Amino acid sequence: MKLNKINIAIMTALIGSSAASFSPLSYAETSTESHIDDAEVIAVVGYRKSLKQSQFLKQEATGTQESILSEDIGDFPDLNLAESLQRIPGVSISRDSGEGRQISLRGLGPNFTRTRLNGMEALFVTDSGIDQRGGASRTRDFDFSVFASELFNRVDVLKSYEAKQDEGGIAGTVDLYTAKPFDYDDEGWNGVFSAKGLYNDRNDSTDPRFAALVSNRWDNFGALFSAAYSTVDTIEEGYHVWSWKQASFGADNVADSVDAAVADRLINAEGTDRVFVPRANNIASWANTRERLGLTAAFQWQPADRLSMDLDLLYGELSNDRIENQLSTAGTNAFTGDVNKGQLLTDAEIHGDNLVYAQFDHLDLRTESKVSYSESTFTQLSLNTNYELSDRLVANLLLGYSDSDFDMPIHDKVFAEAADHTVSIDWRSGNHGHNNYDFDVTDESEWNLMRSDVREDSMDNSYGTAKLDLSYEVMDDHYLMFGVHYKEYESSGWERRNRVDWLNDPDAPDAVFQQTAIPVLSPYAIANNQATFERLEATGKISRSLDESHNRPGTVYDIEEDTLSLYAQYEWRSELLHYPVRGNIGVRWVETDQVSAGEVQLGADEFDFAEFNNDYTELLPSLNVVVDLNDDLLARLGLNRNLSRPGLNQLRAAAQVQVADQSINAGNPNLEPFIADSLDLSLEYYSDNLTASLAYFYKDMEGFIVQQSQTMAYKDTGYPLAFLDFDPRVTPQSEFTVSQPVNSEDAYVQGVELSLQFMFEFLPEPWNNLGFNGNLTYADGETTIYNEGQAHKVAPPGLSEWSNNVTLFYETNTYGVRVSSSHRDEFITGEGASQNIVAGYEETLFVDFKAHINLTDSLKISLEGTNLTDEAIVQFLDDRTQSYTQSGRNFILGVNYAF
Repeated sequence: MKLNKINIAIMTALIGSSAASFSPLSYAETSTESHIDDAEVIAVVGYRKSLKQSQFLKQEATGTQESILSEDIGDFPDLNLAESLQRIPGVSISRDSGEGRQISLRGLGPNFTRTRLNGMEALFVTDSGIDQRGGASRTRDFDFSVFASELFNRVDVLKSYEAKQDEGGIAGTVDLYTAKPFDYDDEGWNGVFSAKGLYNDRNDSTDPRFAALVSNRWDNFGALFSAAYSTVDTIEEGYHVWSWKQASFGADNVADSVDAAVADRLINAEGTDRVFVPRANNIASWANTRERLGLTAAFQWQPADRLSMDLDLLYGELSNDRIENQLSTAGTNAFTGDVNKGQLLTDAEIHGDNLVYAQFDHLDLRTESKVSYSESTFTQLSLNTNYELSDRLVANLLLGYSDSDFDMPIHDKVFAEAADHTVSIDWRSGNHGHNNYDFDVTDESEWNLMRSDVREDSMDNSYGTAKLDLSYEVMDDHYLMFGVHYKEYESSGWERRNRVDWLNDPDAPDAVFQQTAIPVLSPYAIANNQATFERLEATGKISRSLDESHNRPGTVYDIEEDTLSLYAQYEWRSELLHYPVRGNIGVRWVETDQVSAGEVQLGADEFDFAEFNNDYTELLPSLNVVVDLNDDLLARLGLNRNLSRPGLNQLRAAAQVQVADQSINAGNPNLEPFIADSLDLSLEYYSDNLTASLAYFYKDMEGFIVQQSQTMAYKDTGYPLAFLDFDPRVTPQSEFTVSQPVNSEDAYVQGVELSLQFMFEFLPEPWNNLGFNGNLTYADGETTIYNEGQAHKVAPPGLSEWSNNVTLFYETNTYGVRVSSSHRDEFITGEGASQNIVAGYEETLFVDFKAHINLTDSLKISLEGTNLTDEAIVQFLDDRTQSYTQSGRNFILGVNYAF
């Protein structure tokens, strides 16, 4: 049997908490024991059959489950796991640097989905080069862009919960599986090698992607090794603002040429009656070279019929080498909010509450030249032992440890200023603002060195896991399962910054200027970052090496969580009124001890260390039942209670003061977890050519965590005035938005999922090779956020009202082609910056294609295209555009050889 032939009887032993067979301990709960007696054997050699395999697993599961399997080992159907997951009903993804990054499941954001690697809970974080997307931040959101998809041969999405699962995923659990040597029947060497080249039409570059896997079995022992490496160059170009903010204009800053009614409102309006203005209107471009390396090793040993042992090792490394160029209205006399310095507004237009056109005299512009380098690494080691203590009692022990580190040692910025110009900003037409200048922005003589910044970030996360699961066969097809699970989680990190203002400094060196080196909406002169920094460091006034004295307020904090869980679950398969019925009922007891400790800065050089302790205990019952109404039709019911823990940044012990953004984000170590009671119902039809399902889900959440915010003068916040020394443009009278997370009112999410898979095999040739796979999800929900002391009912973060995925394919034994589209409605990400109520993303539609031809049984050539419409990513604040970027189309040519 070749490497790309997978015996379903083996694969179903790897299927997750609701196994296709009726197994006392399933692999998702760290057992490889299988109780398959008469499972069909299917060779998974193409997209069509991998779809059939996935539907077989979904049909035989007890809970609601979706699965994705590789068409061939080493040939996962998408370049990125997030891109693959978006094909699943109820799953939507967010994107960064042209790739899928994080997922939302059934209307709930990334924090509500738990991710496991080979049965162990995992957390992997990285950063975004675009500040408006969060930059480097500490959350529980798993970043699916870190691992090459070739490392995995299977992904399961468990949408319903049962007691033997780890708690923590109200939306669901994503199980990622790497390949194992016993996946293959044949003894001897098996292997695969693939090579691809990726071309992006925006940056006109071609990048390599390689993957290899080798496996062997020697009687009762097997070993497997795999590796994947890729580099991807992407460029996102577009336009963005820091935020839209209600601003005040000085009477001397508005010329008589401005319409009298407009001038009166700008000058005299107060509080919430003021006009929203776009802060720092930026023509920007972000270039990123993403380098990814993944390694896996798997060893399986069965020394006796009743004993098996698995040892899995996984290493992942992702680096982002970025260049960012910006031309902004953010100089000394800036248009970044209040207008009360040397600027003079000469013309303006207001639509509703928004200043959509403004022309200034005496405005100072700023360019930003940034280089940054970040590296994320992930290491996991797990030992899984399965032992049949007797004919009826099976024990499984899992011991594992994982460590995820993020480091950004380079984050250097050089700013240059062009002073005293006439500039207009126009938001009246098009997808974003449009800037016009009274001078040639590419003229290097117009620009002078303004400022330099350095920054470093570090975030570390680790999991220690010990699980003991026991299963006792009470009678045929009836099992009592029970176990004890212990997890130890630790997170630590810091952010360090320093800056020097060079304007009017007699010791300031001249910057080294160049033209923008990456594609941008309009070219301009910009400082050469590296060459200029060499001159800056030579003055001795700034260094790229930062220490603890440069810690940014509120970023130095540690979170520790120790969780002990006990569960009991009863599983059965029987008949009721002549209908086959299978199901499980159970309860899980969870106790978590949490410590949040952080560095609190009391003044410029005065620190204290605070520590907060919290603990909580929950009982989480669950019931899942499946009734086979006939050979093709089944009904599924799920009832459960589950929890999700607050985000790490929400639990921090100190507040983060962001002077440039004029915001203060406080933590709350006393937050209680999200608690949700869930209902899942589905009706599913399976036949040779048609698979269809209609599902309803409802989640009632207690104590939903939301941000509450209030705008006030900085001097009234109680935070040290010394913090303002970081930016001389900000004064004690400047308005800051102060926000803090709280357990608020209850929230709910509900929705309907419709999926359809149709094979036209009944048609005459050649039309019998056609196929269709699609799904449509409608979701609705409500929570409460508090902005400026007012309660607002909004959809929960991550919820898109409508989303759908459609794939049309044609496949023969020799070749195949498919076209896919993925649509997602707009969604919010949380509370908006400044006085905006919400922030979020506009709707998107992505179109991809893939074609392949099998030259021989072992050799395959493929051609892929992604983002064929060059879809824009648009962020908003209420009804206002915050950023607009495009990253280009990707075309991938590849070869895959198996032996």
